[in-house]
Amino acid sequence: MRRSPMHGRKVGDEIGELLRQTYDDVLREPLPDRFRDLLEGLEMDRRFSLAEARAREDSDADHALAER
Repeated sequence: MRRSPMHGRKVGDEIGELLRQTYDDVLREPLPDRFRDLLEGLEMDRRFSLAEARAREDSDADHALAER
């Protein structure tokens, strides 16, 4: 038995709606403390890396000026 294209669209729409509901439910859940701690640690590492890179650039610029 062959199903109509309309049936396929209806099933697809229902699946899409269920996925949206599930996604919305996940967004409403609180962020676990362990995950928040991990994100904060990564942010601190990123800031340190940026500061370190800027210091290196400043040092390189100072050396370039001193060589002139």
